[in-house]
Amino acid sequence: MTRISKIQVKQVRETEMLVVRRTIDFFTEYGNFMEEALEKMAVVLEENQLLSASGPVVCFHNIDLAALDVSIGLEVALPIQLAESEVRCVTIPSRLIAVTIDRGPYEAQDPTMEALLAWINEHGYTADGGIYYRYLNDEEQPPEEYLTEMYVPVVKNRM
Repeated sequence: MTRISKIQVKQVRETEMLVVRRTIDFFTEYGNFMEEALEKMAVVLEENQLLSASGPVVCFHNIDLAALDVSIGLEVALPIQLAESEVRCVTIPSRLIAVTIDRGPYEAQDPTMEALLAWINEHGYTADGGIYYRYLNDEEQPPEEYLTEMYVPVVKNRM
């Protein structure tokens, strides 16, 4: 585990996001799905003469790795009207998130996520949505330098 920031709760703004969502077998399909989704979103961005406003954002909507409900997205500055397509433009509402940043190889991130989930319960919050990974840099550096923002939407427990 290489968590490089404290865990905290933030209020994030409403965001527009291009997403491709599918149920996959994580172990055999994830890499190809990530590549395919990013290629499809790149086409949409080019057709609309836009740039993405973030690196890839992945949301795991469940934890069944054999039948993983996963969205891969890119934030965009403006909503995009799309014809029928696997790529959708969705509005993510303003919300509270518990967030931290991990540095290191993707396959070594579980301890950071486990710490984040434990922190949520220990600090009077309940998870209220999927588990998100926002990739802050690309894979052009060594894996030990990968930066990933990890977050979970939360609600404050009532006393």
